[in-house]
Amino acid sequence: MKHLMHSAAVLALSASAVLADATIPQGFESARMTSAEVNLHYVRDGGPGETVILMHGWPQTWASWVEVMPLLSADYDVIAVDLRGVGQSDKPEDGYDKTTMAADIMALMKELDISSANIVGHDIGGMTAFAFASQFPEATATVTIIDVPIPGTPTFGAISVDPRAWHFAFHAAQGNVPEVLTAGREAFYYGAFLQKFDAGAGGITETEIAITVDAYSDPQTAAAGFNWYRAFAQDAEDNKAFMETRLEMPVLGLNAGRLSPVPYVRDMLAPLATVVEGQTFDSGHWIAETRPEELSATLDDFFKRH
Repeated sequence: MKHLMHSAAVLALSASAVLADATIPQGFESARMTSAEVNLHYVRDGGPGETVILMHGWPQTWASWVEVMPLLSADYDVIAVDLRGVGQSDKPEDGYDKTTMAADIMALMKELDISSANIVGHDIGGMTAFAFASQFPEATATVTIIDVPIPGTPTFGAISVDPRAWHFAFHAAQGNVPEVLTAGREAFYYGAFLQKFDAGAGGITETEIAITVDAYSDPQTAAAGFNWYRAFAQDAEDNKAFMETRLEMPVLGLNAGRLSPVPYVRDMLAPLATVVEGQTFDSGHWIAETRPEELSATLDDFFKRH
């Protein structure tokens, strides 16, 4: 039965895929892996220079990077992925811990014959980026973690009980509680979430909301997104083991100043890595959409210095 469900997921092209594909920047192409147990969808330009892999957060898709991608493409081979469970990527029933999701990215690199990359992750993608760098340091040229606490750190413990992070517990609820309560209300729930965490910065467009609502109206994608949160307890245990060894590659921690003017991502990462830099943007949570030029320039400078 699992094989039949997998085949159906591979063959199905949802309306969200069509809508997201319409936003592909000039010079980029949409593709899917073919050789892994879980195959990811990605958008790539195959440009010159080092590879940059961009990983989105919740509740988003690869398209959250659409304004950043062309700004980096002149000097880098830019790849934006749909994480496990989202968009045109496979949607298995399990494997939503970030250690496994990082292994998906490693499988993508192997299929594309990429030996090393600059790993960039926002939100859930940032958690995955940390797990990737911890598991595959030899494949990580640099790692950038954007506006997210890492499970297993004191910072995560503090943020997870902050009322502003109420969704951590709601999304992790068992018994399909968030699935049932948001089904049929996707436009309200996801749209309101994107706008609330924009913090008045004006970074979220109607197109971004439409792509998100369309993608997460798919029950499998919605469940996958909630499963990312349900895996936080396992992520914390995995990360505590990872944290016994400091990251040796250069690490960049970025955060949204309108939600937290203190550079909490940099401060959180400082004990976990040898070389840590940080920056705070005048933005809500959606930095790539709100400050694409500033973010791209920051990444470019970081990559070239290291």
